[in-house]
Amino acid sequence: MFFKHGPRGFDGPFGEMGFGRGRFRGGTRGGRARGEIKYEILETLVDGPRHGYDIMLAIEAKTGLRPSPGSIYPALQMLEDGDYVTGAERNGKRTYTITDQGRALLTERSSADGASVPGDESVYDVIAEAMRHVHGIKEAAKQIARTGDITTYRKAVEVLDRARRELFAILADHI
Repeated sequence: MFFKHGPRGFDGPFGEMGFGRGRFRGGTRGGRARGEIKYEILETLVDGPRHGYDIMLAIEAKTGLRPSPGSIYPALQMLEDGDYVTGAERNGKRTYTITDQGRALLTERSSADGASVPGDESVYDVIAEAMRHVHGIKEAAKQIARTGDITTYRKAVEVLDRARRELFAILADHI
């Protein structure tokens, strides 16, 4: 049978099996290029001091993907060891602040990549916006899957197919 309910809930074209971990979530790196997390952390800290969980939420709000504690906290430790951030205990939580050296690293990276300084739109901002949309589509598809209505499924598949074709048409114009 194509749809089934299992111990993890709904498994089907839009449920856990369709858009769970694996290639849609980017596997263990959450869709990020290796080493990007440190820059995402620094960009978040430009706005002011934050604790680890708050940094994860800010990155999720910007990119649509929440980094795991297993990637955030080692990166924060590395940034602190390199004097790119400072950490201090406040209200029982370790709060991190970007240093001048951290700001210089962001500026250096932006110059090398041809990207803009945080605050200006860059290719990274557009990619992050695209990822938020993909995440939103995934969430909408999961809700549609929970309806159990075949007519609703068909409508959703038509929209997804149309979007796929339009994206490939954009790519064909670019090549």
